[in-house]
Amino acid sequence: MNEKYLQYLKPITAVAIFIFMAWYFMDIVGFIIVAIFLSMIGSPIVKQFNKIHFGKRKMPQSISAAITLLIMLTGISLFLVLIVPLIISQANVIASIDVNGMTKYFQQSLSGFYEFLVQYNVVDPQASMTEYIQTQLADVVDLARFTNFFASLLSGTGSVLMGVFIVLFLTFYFLMEDDLAKRTVLALTPEKHLENVEKVLHDSKFLLIRYFHGILLEVGIMMTIEATGLLIFGIPNAILIGFIGGLMNIIPYLGPLIGGAIGIVLASLSVMGVGDYDSILYTVFVVIGVFGAANMVDNFVLQPQIYSKSVKAHPLEIFLAIIVGGKISGIAGMILAIPTYTVIKVIARQFMQRMKLIKYLTNKM
Repeated sequence: MNEKYLQYLKPITAVAIFIFMAWYFMDIVGFIIVAIFLSMIGSPIVKQFNKIHFGKRKMPQSISAAITLLIMLTGISLFLVLIVPLIISQANVIASIDVNGMTKYFQQSLSGFYEFLVQYNVVDPQASMTEYIQTQLADVVDLARFTNFFASLLSGTGSVLMGVFIVLFLTFYFLMEDDLAKRTVLALTPEKHLENVEKVLHDSKFLLIRYFHGILLEVGIMMTIEATGLLIFGIPNAILIGFIGGLMNIIPYLGPLIGGAIGIVLASLSVMGVGDYDSILYTVFVVIGVFGAANMVDNFVLQPQIYSKSVKAHPLEIFLAIIVGGKISGIAGMILAIPTYTVIKVIARQFMQRMKLIKYLTNKM
């Protein structure tokens, strides 16, 4: 009886130790996860370079990996070159907002709302509405928060640069030796489970590569649709708003709402910055309309192709996995929910295929 329990105790203990080590070295695990993600994105490019031959010799794997990493860095750098000036421009617009002018413009229309706040003791009855509005608007357009953010960013530049170096270093070796992680896991696997674990790693990598490529395509398409739509209707700083809105789509379900809210705020502040207060309502409706139309395309065209087909899961499974991920670890959990659930399904199919529920969930994989 003791031996029977012991055979279950060993794997449970091993898993517990693994989870503890992953938690204790969470930053390192994060670097490894990012590097694996980037290597999965770049692996098809490496394979294309490997097909190049110089006479009878093919392109060295190290050269293919280095060129691929350089291409990826160039793409990221081009994004930064495009986006950073737009962010600076947006900050300048916020700084140029005339708080006194806004107060005069909105004073009459907000008088009823202010009386309501006073009636329910939300604001100090002794303060005038003008003072209250000026205080609130000053808080909204106060650049101190931006200054503090950039100060914090600069103070952490050393650690950020170190993290970037570690990720690039790991990514290069994962690209150069695409089976490096696989060989490491297999080296730690008991002999009797080698075949099953190897199958799990192969299938997981195939599905995750499809999923990550799909997500990148989704984000790119959503950025293009939203930025183009806003440009057509003449919304200021449309490219930055479209970029942020599309980027938020990496957060399943909740991302479009966050992106839309940020888009409304940025567009409204841009209009306020030039003193065109009459266009605020038009701007808000345009942003809502463009983001709503873009997300209809996302919900009915893009997501079914990416979520359901790439990871071969029912939409209800995906929804529940995202909810659980969000409950466990917030936004980060929602982002990682689908890849994690995909790996769990592959493992369950390989090691628990006799269970009816596992057969039902994995019959399309």
